[in-house]
Amino acid sequence: MNRRTDFLIGITMALTVVEVTLTGLVFRRPWLFSAIAWQMVLTYVVYILVTRNRVLFHLLLFGLACSIPQLATDWYHSRVVQTLVYDYALFRVLDTPDYIIAGWGFAFTQLGYLVLRLRPRLGIPTVTLLVATGGTVVHSWYEEMAYLANAWRYINASLIGHVSIWVIVAFFFIIATVALLIAWLGKKERWEYWVIGGLVNSVGIFVYSAMAVAILRWVC
Repeated sequence: MNRRTDFLIGITMALTVVEVTLTGLVFRRPWLFSAIAWQMVLTYVVYILVTRNRVLFHLLLFGLACSIPQLATDWYHSRVVQTLVYDYALFRVLDTPDYIIAGWGFAFTQLGYLVLRLRPRLGIPTVTLLVATGGTVVHSWYEEMAYLANAWRYINASLIGHVSIWVIVAFFFIIATVALLIAWLGKKERWEYWVIGGLVNSVGIFVYSAMAVAILRWVC
């Protein structure tokens, strides 16, 4: 980690928010979600190849590894409990659109970097709370923009705006788990640990989201 990487993460995080907001409020074109997601992944891949930055390499592996069990999560929510509809995809792997696969990669790279950067100053509990809260707000905004751009939507669920309450609740626990896993993985040099960490996190995504749907359907 260094100032140059700090700058990259800061710029790409801000750029993601701006691009997603413009996509939802102005352009209303779902294919832009694919463009944004793969643009971010490509940016990090090029940076890693040029700088040999192992921190970003590990974080990107962690994020992309989440996409493997994530296939079961999307299948469950779109086919079994029928709360999620993907209206657009450049291509799909089972029921998962391309931009979701890329999205976990770049989103967890950004959030994970924040955890590693802030942990020495703030400690794990504070960083986990801050990143989970901030990440939930930002990613819920992305969900709203996706609806406005006709990329995906939630059905048969209680909503805030056009975002399912279950996904907002699940986001908090998912991102908190990411923070804890990244804090534990921080000094691991072998890339295999980061892949396993991503797989474990994605299993958590399935569990948290499935529990949130079941509980909130009963409560709301």
